[in-house]
Amino acid sequence: MDIKKPEKYENSKLGAEKTDETKFKTPRHFIQNTVTHYNYFFNANNKLNEVIARARAQHKDDYGKLLSFYDYSLDITSRDKKELDSIIYKSTAGILNHDLRNDWIDNLYMLMGKAYFFRNQLDSAYITFQFVNHAFAPKDKNGYDKPIGSNAGNDEAGNSLIIATKEKSNILKKTFSLPPSRNESFIWQVKTYISNNQYPEAAGLIEVLKQDPQFPLRLQTDLHEVEALLFYSQNIYDSAAEHLIQAVTGEPDRQERSRWEYLIAQLYEHAKKTEKAQEYYKKVFQQTYDPVMEVYARLNYIRQNKGSDDKIIQQNIDALMSMARKARFENYRDIIYYAAAQMELERKNKAGAIALLLKSIKNAVPENNQKNKAFLELGNLYYADKNYKPAKNYYDSVDASDKSAVGDPVAFLEKRKALDKIMNEWNAIEKQDSLQTIAAMPVAERDAYIKKLVRRLRKAQGLAEEELNNDNNSIFTNNITADIFGSSGSSTEWYFDNNSLKSKGFGDFRSKWGNRPNADFWQVSSKSGQGRSGNKNIDDNSQDNTNSNNAASEINFESLLKNLPLTAEAIKKSNDSIQNSLYSIGKSFQDGLSEYQTAITIYDSLLNRFPDTHLREQTLFNLYYCYKKLGDEENANRILKIMLEQYPNTKLTNIAAYPEAYKKAEEAPKTEATRRYEEIYNSFIEGRFEEAIADKKAADSAYGEKYWTAQLLYIEAVYLVKNQDDSLAKIDFLNIARKYPKTPMADKARIFLDVLNRRKQIEDYLTKLQVVRANDDSVITITDAPARNNVVYKPVTDSAKTNPSVQKGNDSAQIAKRLLYIKSAFVFAPDKAQSVVVLLSKVDPVYISETRNAFNRYNQEAFYSKNYEMSIEPVNDTVKMVLINGFENSGAALEYMEKAKKLAPREIVPWLPAGKYSFMIISNDNLLVLKTDKDIIAYKKFLNTSYPGKF
Repeated sequence: MDIKKPEKYENSKLGAEKTDETKFKTPRHFIQNTVTHYNYFFNANNKLNEVIARARAQHKDDYGKLLSFYDYSLDITSRDKKELDSIIYKSTAGILNHDLRNDWIDNLYMLMGKAYFFRNQLDSAYITFQFVNHAFAPKDKNGYDKPIGSNAGNDEAGNSLIIATKEKSNILKKTFSLPPSRNESFIWQVKTYISNNQYPEAAGLIEVLKQDPQFPLRLQTDLHEVEALLFYSQNIYDSAAEHLIQAVTGEPDRQERSRWEYLIAQLYEHAKKTEKAQEYYKKVFQQTYDPVMEVYARLNYIRQNKGSDDKIIQQNIDALMSMARKARFENYRDIIYYAAAQMELERKNKAGAIALLLKSIKNAVPENNQKNKAFLELGNLYYADKNYKPAKNYYDSVDASDKSAVGDPVAFLEKRKALDKIMNEWNAIEKQDSLQTIAAMPVAERDAYIKKLVRRLRKAQGLAEEELNNDNNSIFTNNITADIFGSSGSSTEWYFDNNSLKSKGFGDFRSKWGNRPNADFWQVSSKSGQGRSGNKNIDDNSQDNTNSNNAASEINFESLLKNLPLTAEAIKKSNDSIQNSLYSIGKSFQDGLSEYQTAITIYDSLLNRFPDTHLREQTLFNLYYCYKKLGDEENANRILKIMLEQYPNTKLTNIAAYPEAYKKAEEAPKTEATRRYEEIYNSFIEGRFEEAIADKKAADSAYGEKYWTAQLLYIEAVYLVKNQDDSLAKIDFLNIARKYPKTPMADKARIFLDVLNRRKQIEDYLTKLQVVRANDDSVITITDAPARNNVVYKPVTDSAKTNPSVQKGNDSAQIAKRLLYIKSAFVFAPDKAQSVVVLLSKVDPVYISETRNAFNRYNQEAFYSKNYEMSIEPVNDTVKMVLINGFENSGAALEYMEKAKKLAPREIVPWLPAGKYSFMIISNDNLLVLKTDKDIIAYKKFLNTSYPGKF
């Protein structure tokens, strides 16, 4: 490894550098092996196993679906970046600090490659595994590499293609070291190819290894495993199962073997090989420790009795019902009933399926997470039958955050939201239809109906019957309350033994107090009001339109009669409400659910019932749109003809008749809005904050928020942070995270939010901090800082010490030397140390600092082993440079620049407009010249001449 050493250790030699200078005798061999193994490999390998164990602990298999090949994912393992970086660091240190001839160097390189693999850095992983392949390839007797993949590598007669290393059976080596890692590296190269979707490369390497007579027997099961993974990744299920059977023989862990066999059974089931699937499901439930896996294995075992014959399906259902009756499956009845419901659906028995799904819900156990699936299935069944009310009710019971049940939570929530709106509008239509029906009754019949309804509603509320106008007929003409324990009869029987008295007392109590809750202090006035007005939604057809808290006390003949549409004006208002609701339902089916045929049915019912509706033009346009979506050109043209006849030259007719022309006309204001917000964006970046705020306020009033971008929100939030408006800044950062959740901007917003939430703590810490300048070579470890983890800070070296040409002083020779630099042209010195420059034009200091912070974060994540120093240098009043120092030559600087240039607009500074920054490289000498003459154009010409096509 080519490692740049700190100045203090420039003349020191690492253990690896002494490899060709010292003899490798037995004592040295033993010491190097022991220290490398137990101080480095052992610890790093344990850390890697812990990373995988944590990923497995977070993984949860859904046995109702095809299992993932491994019980962990790279998305989860890659989150453990600190531990994986520690493994890479530990492996690197183990290699550099020891003699390269010891037996553990290849194992450390393999650990490094695996750490990159689990970090999901597949390119780095592949390079490392490929390095192991080449660096540790067999050598001839003179120490030269044998050509890989040729007969020169074959010590035996024959023409076989050899790429593997022949492994020796030395008992001593087996005891104190691992087998050579080179052969294992081929397996991991295949895994890396597959993870990177490079299937032809993976297949080619597998085929070579299969034909290689020197490929060791100990890795044959691993070879079958990766071949099974290759077929699994390409959905070739039967081949995947065949190779997985070969791989599972080498799995010592019983539970892990059960998981493999469950997957084998699923693969055979997907390949329509039911007998094989049944065989392996049976193996699973006979040996697994996991009760959930056992239940699913038994369910799937029964399901393999395929057939369209009702008799076979009924036998399977009976077997499941028998299983459900057993006590040991009590906690899994919800799963069993759900599986039985699926079988009922196979024979189109919806009623039977619904009954079983309800049983599944009734027997639901939280740990099984089956209730969600049952509610969703019930909702889907009713929805398919266009029975939307129960569908909505069951969808409302589904936990949308459960991705295993709903799949796409966003799409499900949109569907549920549309159904909510549909049902609310449908209830409004039913209410208005009911009111109109009652209003159209003959007067005597209508009054009798209302009085009967009043009595029913008041009784349901626990209220006394409405007092009649004739006091002589009322049984509640005074406020005297009877003694509930008294008796008007001559019976001497105790009150609580007399059912008649108890019934009368209960009725009298409820007449006075209503239905009281079973709680202490129910007679308190605040609760008394709540008790009498609590249950208002007794009958949808007779609800009062007011929001009065005393609605229950207003249930009387006059209040119900008042709500009926008895006048022409009231009838018109009721009909308008029905029209609006029908139109809204049609729009919900059209836009919210994409159910175009149902939307057409609703729109047609609106036009048939109300031919002169005020929504006629919009309804016709929506009908045209729905017919176009269904590809029904005949009906679409029929509707368009009606629109042209009845509504010529209107906006909607023009959209339907001339869509291209209308689209061009619509793009004009959008372009204007985009241009205006770009100007606001640039005003922020250039530091004209007051102007930007004023313009943004005016633009928002004209266009709303639909033209906002994550970048605009971010730079506005940074400006607010600068002005100490943390509460407003937090709102902008939260909006970025909410509206653009999967973008790099969202990650940056979350980091900023975290810092803002700890701002007071950080500022308090910095205020109290006693700063003492350390020696240049020292390392300061701050353990009491308010950050989440300990941070190691390395002091920035003074530029005056690293570059003698800028030292201060009055020495005449020094001044002459400096003048020489000033007068000379830029010097082409590609072998000298270089800096990468992020050149910023007309950018406010707030965003210059944020740019430096962004590149510093990028360097810490992508180049954690480097110590790049950051600084800001002005060129002139409008142009500033963010310098990234520490590149040994122009090649290293250019390589960094190319990587950063690609990532900058997406990940590093996505909030910074592309026209505001550019990249270049510069040496210390040329930097001095540029800072003096400030001719940035001349320096760019010099770069283009020196590095054609790079700048």
